Amino acid sequence: MNLIRRHKGLAIIGGLTLILLVVLFAIFSRMIFSTGKGEYGDRLKNIVNISKDTTKKIIDETKELDEVEDITIRTQGKIVYTTITFAESTSKDRAKEIANKTLEYYSEEEIECYDFEFFLTQKEMLDDEGNDKAYTIAGNKHPEKDSISWTRN
Repeated sequence: MNLIRRHKGLAIIGGLTLILLVVLFAIFSRMIFSTGKGEYGDRLKNIVNISKDTTKKIIDETKELDEVEDITIRTQGKIVYTTITFAESTSKDRAKEIANKTLEYYSEEEIECYDFEFFLTQKEMLDDEGNDKAYTIAGNKHPEKDSISWTRN
């Protein structure tokens, strides 16, 4: 007891250090020994899965259009990414119309669960001076919205 009174400041610093170490151990052990729920946690718990047949059908029928050069669809978490590359002669309005048409292939349950991101690009088009005149348009559709909102371009 006499030792603690003599080194009162050192005893306080030692006690605070011990408390800090316990808190740090609790934080790091929680990070290292996680519950294994994955990177999305419980956010994907009641999600409707989009079948591969649906995406294959969208890709096949959209590629049949003369205006479309290529289309890819990728699902990550609760977001469906659709990238469509158009031919040189395709207008922006026609490109947006084709992107809107792809939503018709999804069921109501899928549309209510997922966010849809669209990237519309045009094959490289050079003018007389060598400048690229091709467009790139981005759009998204939230489950609570009725239509796709497009970027200004």
